[in-house]
Amino acid sequence: MVNPWFSITKNALSDLGGGNLINNGHPAPALPEIYNFGLIIEGILIALLSSLFILFSENKIEDAGSSFFIISGLFLALIGIYHEGTYPHDFVSIWFFILSSISYITIGIALVIQRIKYGIAMLVLIPVSWLLFIKIPWQSVAENEIFGIIIIEVLVILYMISIRNRRYKLYKAINK
Repeated sequence: MVNPWFSITKNALSDLGGGNLINNGHPAPALPEIYNFGLIIEGILIALLSSLFILFSENKIEDAGSSFFIISGLFLALIGIYHEGTYPHDFVSIWFFILSSISYITIGIALVIQRIKYGIAMLVLIPVSWLLFIKIPWQSVAENEIFGIIIIEVLVILYMISIRNRRYKLYKAINK
């Protein structure tokens, strides 16, 4: 609404956070703070959620995966700090997605070791999503960023379901 020039099929999401017509090929965004502060807040929320995941983890591999996701959240916040048009922007943007993948590969391995079916789903979903990312002829960077975000959200939901199911089984065992 604030930036009517923005198009999901032509731009990158980060175009909403900075840049200008001369350097980035699009008008300077109106109120880039909306986008940038949103990323910073979301990054902090991911770090807090990941800290909660560590409380519920059952082994050190799961701890490591959640710790990687904390770092991923910090990189998301850095995208808001180093908005488009700043030198580190591309680096922190790419590494947010890479660290999220590393995080859930590690968590997936931990769940497979514990014989939890969601681990296999995670370990299949990540390489399949990267292959789709490479093979699909995306019209814009925003489209592939949205695809990556959806995959991360699916992984988070799968992991939350696995935690809920494990806690429910523990609750039932204790209250028998």
